[in-house]
Amino acid sequence: MIRLALVLLAVLVIALEFPKIYKKTFEQRERRTQLVFSEILNDFVTLKYEYDTVQLREIQIGRDRAGNTYDTKALMDIFPMRNCRQLMYENRFPDTIRGQHVTLQMIQDAARFPLFLGAGPGRKSLLWMFESHTDQIKMELPEDMFRLTDEGIEFIETDINRVKGVNKEKSERFTQAMKNEGIQFPIKNIYGLPSTSKSKDDGYFMVDNKDDFFHLKMYDGEPQCHKIPLPVGMQVNGMNCLVDDVNYGYVYDQNYNIYLMRIKDYSFFQLPIYDYKDYGSLITMSEDLFFYTYQLYGLDRVKIYVVDKEHNLLASETLVYPLYENSKVGQRENYVFPFKARFTRDGAKKLKVEAYDMQRFIYLNIALTLLLLCIKLYHRRSMRNLFNYLDLVVTLACGIYGFIAVLIFPNRK
Repeated sequence: MIRLALVLLAVLVIALEFPKIYKKTFEQRERRTQLVFSEILNDFVTLKYEYDTVQLREIQIGRDRAGNTYDTKALMDIFPMRNCRQLMYENRFPDTIRGQHVTLQMIQDAARFPLFLGAGPGRKSLLWMFESHTDQIKMELPEDMFRLTDEGIEFIETDINRVKGVNKEKSERFTQAMKNEGIQFPIKNIYGLPSTSKSKDDGYFMVDNKDDFFHLKMYDGEPQCHKIPLPVGMQVNGMNCLVDDVNYGYVYDQNYNIYLMRIKDYSFFQLPIYDYKDYGSLITMSEDLFFYTYQLYGLDRVKIYVVDKEHNLLASETLVYPLYENSKVGQRENYVFPFKARFTRDGAKKLKVEAYDMQRFIYLNIALTLLLLCIKLYHRRSMRNLFNYLDLVVTLACGIYGFIAVLIFPNRK
């Protein structure tokens, strides 16, 4: 019985490691293709590397949707903002782009690195309530933090690594201001930027127990709470706050439509992105002098939307990547292994077993079972011994995993 337990343990360990070894050994990774919007062509260009038999190295080649091909030098001409330094060094940088005079400094000031967005629950841990009315360039941490309770908001005076006590007077003032505006506790979600790495503070946005949307901030030490009118039928499903002079941030509704919420009047402007729910939760946004670029990431594809500074849609395109599971090597894996095991990465690690199609791996399992029977007969093992039959059953059920396991821990009877 101890040997049988060791065999089953070996099966589990092999099922965890062998599919990884197989994939790393036989997977043929191709350099991913890029899809980039050209400010000169006003269209997408596909960038990929191809081997140049003259230069004997890989060079980057571009193809637009009309089928035109661009070499490295031509790519710099149709992407002047991406190659501004090199073009200036070669004295080829244009004076105007899209009819607008541009300089290197203008391009650098307008560029924003990809910002990671996506719907999801907000934070409900201890947070700082910053002063929103301040002339200081850098945010300073307040002496207290707050947490949301079932009855209201609670401010806690903190010292270095220890709690001093609850500021009841401040907690009651903020709780009463929130109740006066119509907030129903407990708060379901709260969104904000609890960090000092920002130039200004806009407070926090909350979804109460009735799915109403509110804005809370501290102005000259006093609470300011406002109920935000939502479009008819809309429920807030997530928010990404920004440090901006025009928009509070990106708001997601229950149907995964994406809106920009204006600072001026709490109005909502819907972005022309209507298939976010068909992709994962991750979105990236990047900005340059002329466009905003949004990228939606799926399992085997990415969809790119390009909008102008008024968020009018200019173009969209989908780029599909080849999945390992759909490749010939990935398909062969289904014939070799009956299943694979892995530990989940999110939250508490749990063992997850994924079975393959039995019609594919059953032939190898039968062949290995017959081979094991021949090995046992060759070594004159007693077929009256129950555990020899159990070895055959393990091999038939677990395939190559069971075959290797019973050879590692052989039954010598």
